[in-house]
Amino acid sequence: MMDLRETLEIALSRFLRRCDATSTRVAYKRELIRFLGWLPDEPTDETLFDYRDHLRKKNLGATTVRWRSTVARSFLLFAKRRGFLDQDLVADFKAPKGKSGFAPRVLSKGELEELIKAPDRRCVQGRRDAAVLVCLGVAGLRAGEVCLLNCEDVNIQSFEVVLTVNGKGKKQRQVTLPGQWVALFQSYQRMWPRSRRLGNPFFWCGKTKHRRITPAAVSYLVSSAAEVADISGLHPHALRHTAATLALNDGQPLHKVQHMMGHSSILVTSRYLHVR
Repeated sequence: MMDLRETLEIALSRFLRRCDATSTRVAYKRELIRFLGWLPDEPTDETLFDYRDHLRKKNLGATTVRWRSTVARSFLLFAKRRGFLDQDLVADFKAPKGKSGFAPRVLSKGELEELIKAPDRRCVQGRRDAAVLVCLGVAGLRAGEVCLLNCEDVNIQSFEVVLTVNGKGKKQRQVTLPGQWVALFQSYQRMWPRSRRLGNPFFWCGKTKHRRITPAAVSYLVSSAAEVADISGLHPHALRHTAATLALNDGQPLHKVQHMMGHSSILVTSRYLHVR
């Protein structure tokens, strides 16, 4: 007969299958292995409170404590509902408060324009980098969504560029870029013919062995462009925040911004109203 720890390890493998994004799955697995390593042999309904206090004693930030506690709570709820646990270990536990409000890093319209101008467009890599920055900072795509774009997902028309995006939860959406970006995407395609072949990635990386661009490469090109544009501490997800905020500033209806971002709930999109 399996003990509790062995049972929860099986539950963990089932829990991780629900995560569509690889980065989410990796992060959850790391945190839950830590949690199971700490978990006492005979947990009670006070266990999550004890775990929260354990995290606080490690002098972790409030946001980190909140996130780790929330992940542990979600896992225990899953284990109880799927029959891996007989007892309710969650009870009345609520995740501790992290940072107050919602204050993401957002660039101004001028800063975004300077960032997109930063890559050297005389070479194919520079045009690729500029197009990636437009996908992040104007279309609001996640870094992983940019990497998954195939050539058939980028429809370059005379007056607009239509992106077919495969987002979280295997949900597909279309995001339209205005005509001012048509020339950039066309020039990248002309310099890199492989991006016009069906089934091929639209964005490539590597000087010798060409392959699909990776989230790490996206992060690197964002940092490189930010350094040229003299913008400090920038990461790809900040450009996604920027896209949502600037779209609302330009008068886009909330439901259209929700569709652009791929948010499952309009309440998530509404947070950007306060950012303005």
